Amino acid sequence: MDKKQVSIWCNELKSAWIAKDFGKIMQIFSETTAYFEDPFSNPGTTVDEIKSYWDEIIYQEINELLIEPIMIKDTYATLHWYLSYKDIRDSSLYVMDGIYLVEFNALFECITFKQWWVIKE
Repeated sequence: MDKKQVSIWCNELKSAWIAKDFGKIMQIFSETTAYFEDPFSNPGTTVDEIKSYWDEIIYQEINELLIEPIMIKDTYATLHWYLSYKDIRDSSLYVMDGIYLVEFNALFECITFKQWWVIKE
């Protein structure tokens, strides 16, 4: 696994997020058996649970979205992400910054996904 492969994965996730393409997002996470929305939650383990974490993107008018690798070791990648968006329901502006820890299998499919994030107040 190298930076180029991980960058392609990041770009696919970013494109699907911006397009609100739930089919593509679920394809990206189709082999994920543990999806942690935050480090203290119980992981999502089914397609429906994982999709429920993404339902809110339908309300995001994205100003800026970055997802980029910062470390790759063995089958793990640590990614930095940054999101600035307007919630179309009430025009609230949000800025979020976080880290993803992604584990890939031998076929370069995401099998474990964890995130830590903070929202600017």
